[in-house]
Amino acid sequence: RLRLTQEQNPTMSTVISSTSRVVPNGAVVRSRSFRVTSSSLSPHGRPTHYARARVCPPAPRTLQMSGRRSSRLMHAVTEPVYGTAPDPKEVDPMGSPPDYEKWYADNVLNEAAMAATSTFPIAPEALIALTKGILATGFTDHRRLAADFKFVAPVVGPLTKDKFLEAFPSFKLGEGFPDAKTNCYAFRVDPFESNRVWYVTKFMGTHTGTLAGSIKPTGIKVESPPQSSSMVFNEAGECTQLTVGYVMDRQIGNTGGMGAVFGILYAIGAGAPFPEMQPYSKSLRYRFFIFLSETIAKLQKFFKRKQFPADPTPSAA
Repeated sequence: RLRLTQEQNPTMSTVISSTSRVVPNGAVVRSRSFRVTSSSLSPHGRPTHYARARVCPPAPRTLQMSGRRSSRLMHAVTEPVYGTAPDPKEVDPMGSPPDYEKWYADNVLNEAAMAATSTFPIAPEALIALTKGILATGFTDHRRLAADFKFVAPVVGPLTKDKFLEAFPSFKLGEGFPDAKTNCYAFRVDPFESNRVWYVTKFMGTHTGTLAGSIKPTGIKVESPPQSSSMVFNEAGECTQLTVGYVMDRQIGNTGGMGAVFGILYAIGAGAPFPEMQPYSKSLRYRFFIFLSETIAKLQKFFKRKQFPADPTPSAA
């Protein structure tokens, strides 16, 4: 734990080093081995003017800041966190909604306060680094996966570690799409599950090679919709669960709104003829339910007009 020096301005905290830098209250200061989170002003957060420090190996010496390069570094590692509602007049062109402060306090999660209560021994920055490391190896480093690892997708799974390692290489995505890019972004630690890292992927590539050993090149450029993925870790830093393929907006791309392998196969015309590998379509029962609901709404509106007809005489001005 660390208590920071306070300036006269009660909404600011100061990180003291060789050159002092003023950091707004409610901000996170990160370097490779040092993290300071200033306290939030939210009524749901920790006390005002209190900060915590998490030290990750190697142990920090001093947060050195000097010159133009250090200024750019400070800007790069400082990011806001939730806690205090911003003035809507500054960010919302429509003006201040009613009860905005109350809504913000009741509904916007105070991530800094929740992170401060985490008991998981691995720091968020290290968890994100572990996630990127697994992605960089293409799941070929089996040591990074726990013995009880499982793979879970919207349709496929759960698969055990052995079954996943057997099935994953057989698809040979790199051979079918030599220019493939998974475009991973938005890495963040779940505030509710401090051992889970979420990230987004958006696959893009051209089918110019043989896929899965038998699907001939089509030359089709595949663009998947954004998909939410996650990895869960144990205290040893091993991945215990991988989730992939959860589409965030099925209107984007040319995979029929599907994610992961099923979406790629559909885009190149190799989708299987069962519902799980075809784009979503409304069932007969659901279409009937919509028709029935709309009919009832129209009848209610019709009888309401009959019961309360509009007054044909204009009102006196």
